Amino acid sequence: MSTKMTLSEQILDTLPVAALSVNLDGIIEFANPMAETLLCQSIALLKGNPLEKLTAKDSPIVDLIHRAAKDGGTVFARNIVLSGPFISPIHIDATAALSQNEDIIAVSLSPTAHQADHESKSQSAAMAEVARILGHEVKNPLAGIVGAAQLLARQARNDQMSMLTLIKEEGARIGRLVDRFAAFETFFRPRPTMTNIHQVLDRIMEMSSASFAENVKLTFRFDPSLPDIFVDPDHIHEACLNLVKNAAEAITDTRDNGHIHIETRYRAGVSMRHGKGEKITRSGAIEVSIKDNGPGVPKSVADKIFTPFFSTKQSGEGIGLTVVAEIISAHGGFVELDNSSTGACFKLLLPITKSKT
Repeated sequence: MSTKMTLSEQILDTLPVAALSVNLDGIIEFANPMAETLLCQSIALLKGNPLEKLTAKDSPIVDLIHRAAKDGGTVFARNIVLSGPFISPIHIDATAALSQNEDIIAVSLSPTAHQADHESKSQSAAMAEVARILGHEVKNPLAGIVGAAQLLARQARNDQMSMLTLIKEEGARIGRLVDRFAAFETFFRPRPTMTNIHQVLDRIMEMSSASFAENVKLTFRFDPSLPDIFVDPDHIHEACLNLVKNAAEAITDTRDNGHIHIETRYRAGVSMRHGKGEKITRSGAIEVSIKDNGPGVPKSVADKIFTPFFSTKQSGEGIGLTVVAEIISAHGGFVELDNSSTGACFKLLLPITKSKT
């Protein structure tokens, strides 16, 4: 048994991510060299000490571990802030999983991938040309769809008007996104305005129930006390829509009685950067959770799902969740995944910010 443990530790020592094992009291029992580097403490000082002492007060890492211990399964968070008395703030992706014996929590921490500051001129020119062609090919048929909906609206019955209005509004939203893409904008550059998150979610539920989620039970629980927030409504719409669509696909592939629940709430004490270049502070955030009753994300790939072009679906392009992470990160927030065999719950954490006038 001891030989096996030694071999396991040798393997963990070679990993390019920080790996720790923490007992149910929060005491670090094992740490690899990358953990030593990331947490700015020697392995000798890490072992036997509470992880909570090494991180900032109310650290999202500690919260992640507590939720893994309480709920079981694997809990994943992207682009959260790691900081502490000896740790300069850094954005990381984190995973916490309760062991089969339910006495140890395995933790992995890795710095988030950074977007290159500058691309070569040839790459930019090529991307701009692709964007121009794509914009042309999408906008032509889109104009025909919106025009047809406008013509039908002239003779439509009252009970048909809401669906035709939805087609026109969605057509206009897609048109705006295409225009911005054709202008070589990305999801890293939001155009924020004061936005009611519940109006965005209402439109998503209406559209989903009329299309890809028509055979899925959609429920919601919104906190009416939440304030408007300074975000890009089209981008947030795209992020939430991607998650609802993924949930519907996960359900319909595995079961008939599918259920997606969307909920909003206020979450206190979250470390966030309230805008590009601003200091990381602890404050309240708006949490949007999208939960399904599907099979959950396979544990073997839970830490890869936000990687570009990675997909568990045969026909998937692997860009949906990457776009979600990019959008939320560009708004100063982050994404969490609570995962189990009874379903996946994605949580979008967005800072409560006011318009910069």
